[in-house]
Amino acid sequence: MNSLSILIPTIKYDQPVYSHSDNKIKMECLRVEMLTGLLLVLWSVTCVWSATVHIYVSPSGSDSNDGRSSSQPVKTLHHAVTMLGGRDIQGNSVFVELMQGYHDLSSTLHIQSTSGTVVFRAYQGQEVHVTGGRRLDSGLFRPVQEDAVRQTLPQAARTKVLEFDLAAHGVTDLGNLTKFGFQISWTAPLEVFINGKALRLAEWPNNNFININKVTTRSGRWFFYDAGGRDIHWARETEPWAYGYFYYSYCDLAEPIELVNTGAHMIALKEHPQYGINVGHYDPSKRTPGGQAGFVDQGGYFRVVNMLCELDQPGEYYVDRTRQMLYLWPNTHDHTLKSSDIVYASMIDNCFEIDSQAKHVHFEDFSLEGCRHNGFELNDARNVTLKNLEIKNTGGNAVHCTGDCRSVSVLASDIHDVNGGVFLTGGNRTTLVPSQNVIRDNHIWNHARVGAEPNHAVKIGGVHATVSHNHLHHGQYTGIWWSGNDHVIEYNDVHHMCLVGTDCGALHTDLDWTWRGNVIRHNHIHDTRRLFPGASVRGIMLDDQYSSVLIEHNVFYNNGIHANIGGGRDNVIRYNVMYNSDSDAIQVDGRGLSWGNNDWLTRKLEKSPYRSALWKSRYPQLYSMLDNSPKAPVGNQIYSNVIYNRPGKREVIYTTNNMQRSDYFNVHDNYKAFHVSEFWSPDNADFRLHCEAAQWGSRTHFPQPVTVDEVGPTVLTGPHYLRAQRHAPTTHPSPTPMSCERTTKAPATSTPGVSYLPDGTAPNHLYPDIPKEGCWLITESCPSHPSSQGKHKDDLGTQNGTEEGCLARAAQQWKWCGSPGYHQVVAVYGPTGAMTFSKKGCYFATWGCGHQAPGFLRDSYAESKLNATRVEANCLSRAAGQWAWCGHSPQRPYTSVFGPTGAFRTAGAGCWVKVRSCPAHRDLEGYFFDAWGATNRDTGTEKEECFQRAGDYWAQCGSHSNAPVTAYFRPDGSSHTAP
Repeated sequence: MNSLSILIPTIKYDQPVYSHSDNKIKMECLRVEMLTGLLLVLWSVTCVWSATVHIYVSPSGSDSNDGRSSSQPVKTLHHAVTMLGGRDIQGNSVFVELMQGYHDLSSTLHIQSTSGTVVFRAYQGQEVHVTGGRRLDSGLFRPVQEDAVRQTLPQAARTKVLEFDLAAHGVTDLGNLTKFGFQISWTAPLEVFINGKALRLAEWPNNNFININKVTTRSGRWFFYDAGGRDIHWARETEPWAYGYFYYSYCDLAEPIELVNTGAHMIALKEHPQYGINVGHYDPSKRTPGGQAGFVDQGGYFRVVNMLCELDQPGEYYVDRTRQMLYLWPNTHDHTLKSSDIVYASMIDNCFEIDSQAKHVHFEDFSLEGCRHNGFELNDARNVTLKNLEIKNTGGNAVHCTGDCRSVSVLASDIHDVNGGVFLTGGNRTTLVPSQNVIRDNHIWNHARVGAEPNHAVKIGGVHATVSHNHLHHGQYTGIWWSGNDHVIEYNDVHHMCLVGTDCGALHTDLDWTWRGNVIRHNHIHDTRRLFPGASVRGIMLDDQYSSVLIEHNVFYNNGIHANIGGGRDNVIRYNVMYNSDSDAIQVDGRGLSWGNNDWLTRKLEKSPYRSALWKSRYPQLYSMLDNSPKAPVGNQIYSNVIYNRPGKREVIYTTNNMQRSDYFNVHDNYKAFHVSEFWSPDNADFRLHCEAAQWGSRTHFPQPVTVDEVGPTVLTGPHYLRAQRHAPTTHPSPTPMSCERTTKAPATSTPGVSYLPDGTAPNHLYPDIPKEGCWLITESCPSHPSSQGKHKDDLGTQNGTEEGCLARAAQQWKWCGSPGYHQVVAVYGPTGAMTFSKKGCYFATWGCGHQAPGFLRDSYAESKLNATRVEANCLSRAAGQWAWCGHSPQRPYTSVFGPTGAFRTAGAGCWVKVRSCPAHRDLEGYFFDAWGATNRDTGTEKEECFQRAGDYWAQCGSHSNAPVTAYFRPDGSSHTAP
């Protein structure tokens, strides 16, 4: 029998990537044997690939040792890296075994090239810390000696603050305090950490802000404040800074202070802040969702930073750069320092740098901390894995990989107290070759330690990165920021983002039409809410005309707004559960039609290969975009979502006028839940459908939502020494579901006013003497056929037998009579009393607005400005605006009538349903106000719910294709017919 055998290496994810013996790498493989007859046989074998070398590194070792055994380790990682170039090591697979203790880097560990696989790992799971800092002997700290310094400190701090003479102990590189915040990649100055916890620069108010209460000009550098007299010492500070949101509440910035005038309570910054300075409306007593001022009153609040006189709490420090002295109030349990306390000062910028020629480099199972800039800086990296690490206390990103990074993986790591988590970009956007970068099973929190934007937990770019099963939480700004194409973001638990910023999303992107093919699915996105003045905060924010993302099968709960579409195109939001937003569930707009970024977006589009055959096949909607109203939000779809909100909150809010168009936002078949019992147990994040929602889900085949056990890390995270203290992830017991509550109430008995132009919703008060059968015409003038003037039963309209057919006779008769100017022809359908008229011009039928009397009015504005005597749509569009202008009175609807055709449209209150024929329930036939829907489904304010009622009644009537049902949403004059 013929056969073909191949060997496929396999790696168990939860085991070390490599096993080793004294001299060989052994890797578990599968032998795959293909036999004649298409029989496939697999079995496990051991593959021996190459020699291995172990280099042992210990803080107590010596660089004069050979490092080839645990009893003769070298001392420094730098020496171990130089050993990689040795002839007896090149080409082999190398394990750099880090032995227990603190490995303090004296400079950046630069890995320029490798000739084989190199693994840096903790030896036998020992507790290993690699630092970019220098340890400061806790025994050398002492109470403040100089009286002048003590007098500068706040009273409560004078006996608590300790000092350390940096220069006397060889610490001379103090770095520089530079701008940080909005779009700034920060390199920290010397920072201080005690027992692995960062101290913060002395500031006031502590972890808070005060308002700017007066500005000279928006573009100036001066502003006034009220510090309650606390600023008496500020003018004496040698290097004071101000940090805050000077104009917009998404743009944080730290600026050096040039002058403090304590008499006038005025600060002058050295430079103009980006965007300017605003007066603040922040109220620290209202740190509750939505409790602050809104968009118009955003920004204008700050704190002072790096002031010795404000070193007033445990956990703060200050560096006198002139005298090279460190002052701190320990953040330990007892707020003192003991000999066992470990104090570090950060000293170097990037801790690890890996060049493009250093391929197949892996880092496992240790802590990295105390880097002034990035923990790992990579460029055009290939096949780099960071696994089971702890990365903390960096001034910049934990991991920063720029250029074309391929197959870079960050796995099962703890990343916290950094200024940016994981930033990976790679792949080829021209050819759409994927990067295969992976960020999986990580726990990332407090990832914006100093400053908010752009310190995201995860930032991906390029082509096809996977971000999955991560737990991301507690960030000042965004959790996941993406750019580029074909990324997959799935099974993540993302919450408590945008804690300080506004106009922000837990997941966020913006300003591109070409970043297509991205998918966000099966995530829990929750508890991201607006706590500061400014614009809305969203679970997913598609900002500034970003286009074409698929958002499906996610669970959103307790967000400010769950998702928005900021004027973009071709976005799809479907099969999601959206529970309890502070504002409306989904927010959409058409900003590109007014103030958008169309020129910028067009230039970016034209620089992309969007007309290549490859891109055309992958993103066909992009190919013809410039020929298809590029400014308009075309092609968005929002359907088959389950939405629960408190009364008065809408499913979809249109923040730009005239956006309720199906070619812009095709909103349909969403289910609005009206009671928490329609979910299994919201308090336990269990959003399985229940009660009425479950019945709807069964009918529509809605997939059950992703559970809390399916999101977040699937394995224990961090190094072995931390994992050993934790329990393995366990599944949550299924909670007892809530009992099904009755969600319907007796319908309201009050009915909004009917149209002045009788339309079948009430008796015809204008022609009450018309018999209740047949079709009738009342012709004022008929020059072409004078004998037809007057009132008579119309044989053609009667034979037609339908209301629509009868009313169409008005325009037909008027034209047959020669279109006699402003003389009208009226058609009345006897069985319902519905009527219309035909004559020249555009008209309102109204019960009166203000002091107006009821009747018919010429819409002279529409005729002169909108060509409404000739264009039917322009005439009929006027009803909704005029009703709103007159005060939205429920009892005074407005109807627009286009004379030449007799077509009319009514704007007013409520949802109205027209059932032409109902074989299953004859009592439902007619044209009526949906009182039950108004009480139980908010149909008077939710257009989608109103339109859903057409389908409900059609189903009740037997779902006959020849018996359609129409729902009229009167607030904007729109309608929907089922089927």
